Amino acid sequence: MVDFDSRLEAIERKNRFLSRIAIVFALIAVALAIWHISPASPAKAAGKIDVLQLRTLEIVDATGTVRARLGSDLPDAIIDGKTVGRGGEKVSGLMLYDGTGQERGGYVTFEPSGNIGLTLDTRKGQVALFAAGPQSGANLRLWDGEDAIELRADQDGTRLTSVQDGVVAVQLPVIEAIGPEACNAYRGAKGKLPREEIIKACTGRFPSELCQRCLAE
Repeated sequence: MVDFDSRLEAIERKNRFLSRIAIVFALIAVALAIWHISPASPAKAAGKIDVLQLRTLEIVDATGTVRARLGSDLPDAIIDGKTVGRGGEKVSGLMLYDGTGQERGGYVTFEPSGNIGLTLDTRKGQVALFAAGPQSGANLRLWDGEDAIELRADQDGTRLTSVQDGVVAVQLPVIEAIGPEACNAYRGAKGKLPREEIIKACTGRFPSELCQRCLAE
């Protein structure tokens, strides 16, 4: 009799335990069902991503032509079928292209110079630049061929310069001398570039007498 009672009590304990387990699983099943049929959170429903990390993002039109490129290492421009370098600079930022795939400008940073600039191009080449240096200085330059107008503020002072046929025609106010940084850059080009090219680069920014004085020192 004792054995029968003990067995009966053991069976009842097992039944109570199994009942509790069944209740737990039932509650889990109900919770899962509610979770599946409930509306998703706004972020999940909208497919929101807080951070998207990549090196290049390209936007293409209906024909597959790239119309905008956002990247950390943008390619060189291609003009008239020829690759045009960026003077040894690596370019990062946003570049825009027309319907032919031709680069037409961008908002980018340059390395190793550390400059940042907004550029505008025709299909034949760049015609506008709005730039700032890494530490100081800024300039706005518009040009067509060898004619240009430039508004600049740097270590040499603030000035408005008009260039005709590659030579400074008017500069207001006229600076008294080319600053050390710019002058040293022109001097440093000696032996690397023909003197004519150095003079041309200098007289495109400064009056010719200042260029002659700088290069003669």
